[in-house]
Amino acid sequence: MTEFENIENYEAVELSIEEMDAISGGYKPMAAKKGFTQIQIKKGENLTRIAKAHKCTVADLLKWNPQIKNKNLIYAGAYLYIKL
Repeated sequence: MTEFENIENYEAVELSIEEMDAISGGYKPMAAKKGFTQIQIKKGENLTRIAKAHKCTVADLLKWNPQIKNKNLIYAGAYLYIKL
């Protein structure tokens, strides 16, 4: 039995970026990469929107950002590489 299986009533808590930063120590920009710029993901963005705004494809973003393990799960405040 996990620690959550015996809890009858619990709620998910949505944290603000500021609260997440306080807990995690904040997102840190990645090291510079020649030929790329970095962008910070804003609340409500997804890879499709980001790709369209930067005239590339989601596949390009995934190739340039191997730290993304699930293309449907990105976090506001995280950084992405965009090829210049």
